[in-house]
Amino acid sequence: MRNKYFQLPFILLLLAIWSCNSTKTIPEGDALFAGYSVKVKGEKDSSKRQGDMEVELSPVVRPQPNASILGWRPKLGIYNAFYTKKEKGLKHFIMTKFGEPPVLVSAVDTGNVSQIMSNRLHNRGYFNNQVGSTTTVKKKMGTIDWVAKVGEPYRIRKVAYTLNDSLPVHQDIKQTWSESLLKPNDPYDLGTMTQERVRIDAVLKNKGYYYFSPNTMIFSVDTTVGNRQADILLRVKREASAQALRPYTLDDIYILANYSVGDSLSTSDTLNVRGYHYIPDENYVKARHLLRGVFLDKDSLYTRQEHLLTTKRLAGLPAYKFVNIDYKPDTVNIGKLDAFIYLTPALKKSIRAEVQMVSKSNNFVGPGVTVSFQNRNAFHGSELLSLNLTGSFETRSGDTGAGTPPEGTETVGTGNLTSFQLGAQAKLAIPRIVSPFNLRNLRTEFVPQTRMGLGFDFLQRVDFFSLNSYNATYGYNWRPSQRFTFDATPINLQYVRLSNTSPAFQELLEDNPYLRRSFENQFIVGSIYQVTYSDQMLPDRANHFFDNVTLDLSGNLVSLVQGLAGASSPTDDAPRTLISDPYAQYVMLDNDFRYYLNIGKESQLVARLVTGAGFSYGNSSTMPYVKQFSVGGPNSIRAFRARSVGPGTYIPTESEQFSYFDQVGDIRLLGNLEYRFPIFGFFKGAVFVDAGNIWLLRDTFNDDGTVVKPGGKFEANNIISELAIGTGAGLRIDVEFFVIRLDLGIPVQAPYLPKGERNVLKDFNGSFSGTNSMVLNIGIGYPF
Repeated sequence: MRNKYFQLPFILLLLAIWSCNSTKTIPEGDALFAGYSVKVKGEKDSSKRQGDMEVELSPVVRPQPNASILGWRPKLGIYNAFYTKKEKGLKHFIMTKFGEPPVLVSAVDTGNVSQIMSNRLHNRGYFNNQVGSTTTVKKKMGTIDWVAKVGEPYRIRKVAYTLNDSLPVHQDIKQTWSESLLKPNDPYDLGTMTQERVRIDAVLKNKGYYYFSPNTMIFSVDTTVGNRQADILLRVKREASAQALRPYTLDDIYILANYSVGDSLSTSDTLNVRGYHYIPDENYVKARHLLRGVFLDKDSLYTRQEHLLTTKRLAGLPAYKFVNIDYKPDTVNIGKLDAFIYLTPALKKSIRAEVQMVSKSNNFVGPGVTVSFQNRNAFHGSELLSLNLTGSFETRSGDTGAGTPPEGTETVGTGNLTSFQLGAQAKLAIPRIVSPFNLRNLRTEFVPQTRMGLGFDFLQRVDFFSLNSYNATYGYNWRPSQRFTFDATPINLQYVRLSNTSPAFQELLEDNPYLRRSFENQFIVGSIYQVTYSDQMLPDRANHFFDNVTLDLSGNLVSLVQGLAGASSPTDDAPRTLISDPYAQYVMLDNDFRYYLNIGKESQLVARLVTGAGFSYGNSSTMPYVKQFSVGGPNSIRAFRARSVGPGTYIPTESEQFSYFDQVGDIRLLGNLEYRFPIFGFFKGAVFVDAGNIWLLRDTFNDDGTVVKPGGKFEANNIISELAIGTGAGLRIDVEFFVIRLDLGIPVQAPYLPKGERNVLKDFNGSFSGTNSMVLNIGIGYPF
């Protein structure tokens, strides 16, 4: 991409497609269906629904015109540019696979479309309507305008229910009247009437009426009462079966714990566990663990709520691939149902190997390999055991990215930095709460988990250092509702040990007290607590919210115990130790807030604000290096390379820029605004603005009294001027199961430049190197 000549063929191809005549392949006597409009006009309509009706009627038009962007039809352009009558060859392949044939005006059946629109208006209460269309053709480009003329819609005068009080079902229906969707004086709406039947059915399903359905009820509408009014009568169909009008209770409950499709049902060989018939035995999953997810009880009233709760809870167990619950009427006891829970096991053990080629925005490139083993039923309780081995090799080449410091400061030259990384991680997820306390079973459709982890990671930066990291965790995860997720890790242990430091890196540590303290051998002994709110799974909402709050604590309990034991107070030169090495003591709070606004059918405006702060105290004068914040990169500020910004206006030294060790801080502020829109097919676009930086809470001084990182301390008055700001555009290839993302970032403000020179956009030259340079980010998935 650095070579302008490399881009020339793509530019020429784009111009050819853009300039290609849209009507090139239109037959004589016909025209391209270029667009349409739908207008609803009503002189006396006081319902103010004309705008909604226009939106509702527009999708009725079939076929739809060719997809366009600001008047440009890219797929039609590809079709015309590569048009051929041959049925084979490269041109035919491109024309059919990436192009789209022109949609002709003759293909639009205006009479049929007008009739469908009239029917839609009738369903919304406009019984007297007229729909017509006008076709206009200019230079083989045709547009069709539909106009629907309506008057005042019919309104509901009253709603009545014809019920026979002798049957329990009628009394249960009558009890739902207060929640009815049909209100007097509302416009007549067939859709609302359909929803009313569904609403009543949902209520009855939770009262034992297993065989009841919305079709058991029928509406009658009388529009002869005058004055554009309608009386609505709801009744149960006369031919409704006795089964549909009777509530049921549960009798025997059978659990087939190792079921395969096609198995014949046999209830002769069963285990009776707490009143349940467990078939055939406990060789796969033990009954006491499985029954935590079963909320159907013998002699209880059948309810859809308990049915769905049981289905979702069991489906969340790793040991099972499919869950199905069927009910059959008891042939002896009238009004009783036998429940059959069919559980089809998933593949118990699996091993997977992945080979990756990683190219990071900080110019680190290299191969990686990951080998994973999973056992989805490790101890006959649907426990998920995961073992992961990872290895990677990276080498850095080229410049550091985000630009060069002001004139007079040292800059990075060329060269390579090699990095090796090896890791091993064991994780165990138990689908229940394992605790010394006797906790009640949570009535939630999401499976609560107890998580355990044990791991080791080895990182070697050739010619610099080796870093060994050991970790152990014990925690819980549970979702009491769809929107809230709680994650508590009361035991979070980590030990970081630096070794094999080179003379150059050792000199860097000696010259930089802040960096030296960040890389100290130390224990992290603490807890992590997270709360996540998200309503993104709720459909039919114009906007969505996401918020994740993380509280990370370390060293407090150990410090308290040592203090009570009479240990001396810690100092910078003599901190308290744990097994001969110091431990970190800090508190860190981080918040990630996102807002999603849906604009139209596929477009979306997304805003994100990330704030975080870490404060070290007591036994620590700095935050551990692995806990400090950094910004820049494909999921942060995309116009600056990873970890290349901050802290504050600090300008890294040559060695720091080369190795990316020191651009970290205690405070983080990051904001993103992104507009996402469809292009055509699975191609989607985005434009974005990113801003942010990191800062230090306090200055650290060298032995001679000078500040270690001048300009790095947080000053509230300087926040805006010290933000790194970038903008740009992106392309997403969004297929159903993954997203490939390409974002091109352009820097706007660089905080490391002197005041008055931080606006780098005015000198932007469109290249990929230097201060006023673009940054290309390649990633998987959306950035947020």
